[in-house]
Amino acid sequence: MVKKIASRDACVGVAVALTAFSAVVVILRMYTRAFIVRNIGRDDYTMLGALIVVMGYLAAIFVIRVNGMGFSGHVLTPEQMVNQLQTTVAIEIMYYFAINAIKVSILLFYLRIAAAKRFELSCKATLYFLIVFCVVCIVCCLVQCIPLHKMWDFTGMVQGRCINTTALFYTTSAVNILVDIWILVLPIKTLLKVQRPTREKFALVAIFSLGVISCIASIVRLHSIRIFTESRDPFLDSVPVNLWSMVELNTGILCASIPSLKALFSRGQRERTQNGTYHFHSRGFSGVQPNSKRSERMSPKAAGESELETYSLKDVERGERPDSQRRERHGGAWLVSAHDSEVDQTVVQLDPRV
Repeated sequence: MVKKIASRDACVGVAVALTAFSAVVVILRMYTRAFIVRNIGRDDYTMLGALIVVMGYLAAIFVIRVNGMGFSGHVLTPEQMVNQLQTTVAIEIMYYFAINAIKVSILLFYLRIAAAKRFELSCKATLYFLIVFCVVCIVCCLVQCIPLHKMWDFTGMVQGRCINTTALFYTTSAVNILVDIWILVLPIKTLLKVQRPTREKFALVAIFSLGVISCIASIVRLHSIRIFTESRDPFLDSVPVNLWSMVELNTGILCASIPSLKALFSRGQRERTQNGTYHFHSRGFSGVQPNSKRSERMSPKAAGESELETYSLKDVERGERPDSQRRERHGGAWLVSAHDSEVDQTVVQLDPRV
């Protein structure tokens, strides 16, 4: 009995700690994007939505804890078992919404910095797939028994049928893991091709590869699903699957949000924000404010002979795509900055089509 209580309390403690940490990180992310780099976007709002749903999941864990989570069905009252099963349906829906919202947020971030057309199309295709997949998962949760209340009918009097939830959980978990891996490898080819120093290329790859932690959590969660679905007493073995679901969701939020905080702790970024000075990297053009240290005039005809894809760590911090920057017209030509010492040196050429 003591061991069961300790296991249940450990699950709740880990869930509370991770969710609180995720909340702090997401709030700092929103602040950084809104007030430091001044470039808040749909990916940030989507991640905020995912966090709110994870908080709902945490509240549901408290509900099933009160109703005997981690204890055998033999010692639970019928009311407690019904409450657990009803709450479990809500948990399933919140899990599928949150895990897919996290992935969608990452893809929306990719789209903000996408320069290559193929990379952009791949991101959009994956994003649309995730939206459809999320809807299918939620519908399956709502119709896993027809009528749904047959799921918590212990009298056998309710007529109806239920789907094979074991197959559903295995399938959706496998798809989630495969999509995690796909999202991890999706930007690597593009990042390795950009014209940046080798050290910075690998730094960029490392930033995007933080998601491997969440992928590992997804794999461990799949093992906990096997324990839950093969159990003769699912009430008794409900703790591990909820624990690892919370670990997976929160590590996903953290790994996707922490890279955005670098600008918050960067003195140079804060100074540029306070001074109203911004430097931009672009495959098409670069624009600066008039107080740049040095500018030079380039005609569209002379500069439009080639295009370069350029990223920098600061592009990733700001969440900017290289072809969406501000520009300033002066005397019939675009002003092009020879970046100051705060900013990495980048060759930028003008695109006459802009």
